[in-house]
Amino acid sequence: MRILRSRATIKAAVAAALGALLATGAAAGPSAAVPKTAAVQTDQLRTVLTAGPESAVRYTRTSGYISAAYEMTFWQGPVLVGTLSGTYVESERLNVKSNTWKRQWTIKATSATGAAQGGVTSLVKVSCGRGSSACTSTGPQTKHVRAGQSVTFGFNITSRGSKILTHKPVLNVTTTAPGYSPAVGNVPAMRTVRCDSEKITNGGRRGCVYPSVVPNFSISRTSRVWGEMARHVYAAERTLNGQPGYAKPLHRTASAQAEKNRRRSCPSSLHRPRGKQCDEYPYASVQEGGSNKGLGKKCNTIDPNATQSCRMIDADDNHKGGGQLTKFYNDNRIIAYKSGSKIIGDAFFSRVP
Repeated sequence: MRILRSRATIKAAVAAALGALLATGAAAGPSAAVPKTAAVQTDQLRTVLTAGPESAVRYTRTSGYISAAYEMTFWQGPVLVGTLSGTYVESERLNVKSNTWKRQWTIKATSATGAAQGGVTSLVKVSCGRGSSACTSTGPQTKHVRAGQSVTFGFNITSRGSKILTHKPVLNVTTTAPGYSPAVGNVPAMRTVRCDSEKITNGGRRGCVYPSVVPNFSISRTSRVWGEMARHVYAAERTLNGQPGYAKPLHRTASAQAEKNRRRSCPSSLHRPRGKQCDEYPYASVQEGGSNKGLGKKCNTIDPNATQSCRMIDADDNHKGGGQLTKFYNDNRIIAYKSGSKIIGDAFFSRVP
């Protein structure tokens, strides 16, 4: 019997190359077991997904991208009789307003030698892994891969229910060729996806993000509609003790705590000139907000020993700047939720250039 397998002589090099890929969140790809004894002379197919010059790993809050080298080798016992080589791309597109997202795996085969010139057939399906009942996907797909072609396997994955759930779906691949036994394994895993229905963002509409990606909220200091707020943030984040939001991330808090923070940072006792509103930083909506340490009555002066700043700014700038912050929360599903007696808040930066 013939088996599809990878070249044994490059196994160590592949392991070393994959180390770089693993450091960025990827994992080893499909690989059939090496025969345990020399007496086992089955012919094999094997797939190797490696880091190399073509490799790249990119993530945003709602998109993921991994590319690397692809190689399928054909063996007759200890003899290499064919190689199918190229690159692959695995990508994912999440939706902050939907519990369904898209996963794609594209193989671009660029060259084939010997027995590999006829190509291979790959069957790909999604495995939701642990907690698989909370995740569903479109069904398996089977496609032929040969040199000179680009083949894409696409799936829709859905997070079920209304609770906060994390998912790490894996693509299972079975590759075959006539006369060879199959190679079975997984495509490199992408980052963990979190889906939630928390009312604090997007009105409770379920959506999904990569929680490991820490986004940045940035608004323009020259904007005519929120410039004063941006200029306050710019000065405060660079001056306050610890540089909150600039050197260290902020963390969203629950709505009830946000109201308390606002009253502490901008109490009603502070005089508001006509047309002005009290703007606080760090924002009332974050765990780092609401601290009066070192603030005193210096509302329009940023004290480098303080952890909080307030400034009287144009009411329209304050209102519209706050609207931009809310939009940022919704666009990135920046949530705060209760876990036991503790509030867990998503991290983000607020670096204004």
